[in-house]
Amino acid sequence: MRHNLLLIFTLTFIFSIISCSKDNDNDNQGSIVIEEPEEDVFVEADPDLNAGMITFEETGPSFKTENWQPEDRTQPGNWSYFGGVGDINLSVAYADNPSKGDTNNSARVIHVSEPVGVQSWAGFYFMLKDKINFPSGKDAISFQFYSPGPGHNVLLKLEDELTNETEGKKTTGDLFAVTQGTGWETVVFNVPEKSGERSGIYNTVTMILGYGKTNESATSYYVDNFDFSTPKEVVIAAAPTDSPSSPTYSAGEVMSIFSDSYTSIDGINFNPNWGQSTAVSTETIANNTVMKYGNLNYQGTEVPNINLSNKTKLHLDYFTGDATTLKFFLISPDGNGDGAAEEKAFELDLTNLGTWNSVNIDLSHFSDVVDLNNVFQFKVEGNGSVYFDNIFFYGGGSGSGDDNSAQFTGVFGGATVVDNVFNFPSAGTESWAGFANENAAIYPLAFPHGGKITFTGLTAGTDVDIKFKFEFKPHPDTEPSYTTSNVTVSGTEAKEYTVDIPSQGADKTFSSLLLYLITQDNSVTLTNIVVREYAAPSGTNNSAAYTGTFGGATSVNNVYTFPTGTEAWAGFANENAGIYPLSFSKGGKIKFNGSTAGVDVSINFKFEFKPHPDTEPSFSTSNITISGTESTEYSVDIPIQDAANTFSSALMYLVTQDAGVTLTDFVITSYE
Repeated sequence: MRHNLLLIFTLTFIFSIISCSKDNDNDNQGSIVIEEPEEDVFVEADPDLNAGMITFEETGPSFKTENWQPEDRTQPGNWSYFGGVGDINLSVAYADNPSKGDTNNSARVIHVSEPVGVQSWAGFYFMLKDKINFPSGKDAISFQFYSPGPGHNVLLKLEDELTNETEGKKTTGDLFAVTQGTGWETVVFNVPEKSGERSGIYNTVTMILGYGKTNESATSYYVDNFDFSTPKEVVIAAAPTDSPSSPTYSAGEVMSIFSDSYTSIDGINFNPNWGQSTAVSTETIANNTVMKYGNLNYQGTEVPNINLSNKTKLHLDYFTGDATTLKFFLISPDGNGDGAAEEKAFELDLTNLGTWNSVNIDLSHFSDVVDLNNVFQFKVEGNGSVYFDNIFFYGGGSGSGDDNSAQFTGVFGGATVVDNVFNFPSAGTESWAGFANENAAIYPLAFPHGGKITFTGLTAGTDVDIKFKFEFKPHPDTEPSYTTSNVTVSGTEAKEYTVDIPSQGADKTFSSLLLYLITQDNSVTLTNIVVREYAAPSGTNNSAAYTGTFGGATSVNNVYTFPTGTEAWAGFANENAGIYPLSFSKGGKIKFNGSTAGVDVSINFKFEFKPHPDTEPSFSTSNITISGTESTEYSVDIPIQDAANTFSSALMYLVTQDAGVTLTDFVITSYE
């Protein structure tokens, strides 16, 4: 039976071949053509959004390691990531569509994998072939995002090719979208104009797909189909529903005009009749009193004549949903006899409508017009409805400066924080585990005059040592950096602690702030963490005249020289005896203008108790080098000296011999 079946099958196969041969006789083919399946060819190249939607189906950026670009962009590359900690970084690659369907039928999408331990602002960027030119009516960028659920924050930022912090760097700023559901959805980002321009600026696409989210487990995100879009309708809140952040300055540092946090000065008229159409009222929002200007055209405030000469800044919190122009004026009485008061405006930024804005205005902005010793009115000009809060003056005096509220909610290396309770477990954590400030608005920080960190702390019963670290930028571009001394938090009752920050020089800035617990397995509650950048101290200025030469040094028409063959101790003495005695119990500085004949010249200054021989106590400044043939202002710090020490001899020495240096306008400042 088996043989018969085989015979039948063989005959059937032969007849099939004959039949096919007859069918093909008319075509004279004589052979069977088998088509090869098409290969999936993908070309790695910088995409061109101007040419159409970027689908990543046939071409797209290379996310390979060899095409990765370092943060300083000093090496070729077309993409990079950021927000990693140590060796823990996100990864970017192409992957299959996790949910192919009607909303997104693409086969290939971008897959971003975020491990536990990266910062909550971890993200990546890729570069485009050409700078973006927005079509008429399509002033927004859209892409499809595979949402993990509603309420998820996605950040997009368009940038030019320059490195961050580079002069002239242009970006859109951070643009946000909030997801509506789960799965594929299109998110739209309205792109604002910058100086009246939108096109021809940006060629880099930066994304943070889990903005503000700290991963408790490995997380995957998917994006696809970048395109131009008509702008989305933005619903801007007309009135606040919350209050601005509470001020952190002590009452003794503040002259308050309007704030629930401070007692305001007496005698203020918030609604004088100046013929305005503005309706002035106060409202309680989130248990906080704010002042509302409705139907604003202009609005005055009259105060008893106040002296602001000992203050340095004006603080304002303001909210508007519809104003298109907004200015704040300080006004002093007529000072030039023309019968008109002296006033000057500061234009408030209206970029962020529908949210509270804070601004600290340097009073020097007004001082060229307004007499800060005698301010008697304020004025606001604008339109729409505007809410104000926390109007006060601050700064001036020892220890004054700008406060910055830090939020150490970014955990890394296995450290934990829940409801302000911080812990550094010994099990399963890295030695470098810690906490990152996630209030990016405080950056960059600078401490040319030093600063301090204050916070409230308590423990569960066991002392906990902590410290803070300032870095130039997040890892890996961390240097220069500075780490504070350790501070021990003790007791179960909340107490305020202070950590001093010494001067870090005028050239250093910090855009990464970290908190470390040194003590393991013991929790500590930390709140109200505020970083203060000290302002330049006020002080007494003394004009020095280094016209007294000794030891063979020469000075002719402000050109100073230390010739070879003179005494080793040759130099120059101040002959303006009216500045003595000097004291530097809070330090000081020397400022002057200097230029050379082409050769750099190093100099230093020395202060003595009295002229030789009764010179002690004495001290010398560090050397400072004068460079270039153009007159430039120089400054050298005077370190803090014992309060009991006074100095009635001020000397200057040239370290470099046989090279003339022109020095003028010496001012010695003793900080108060």
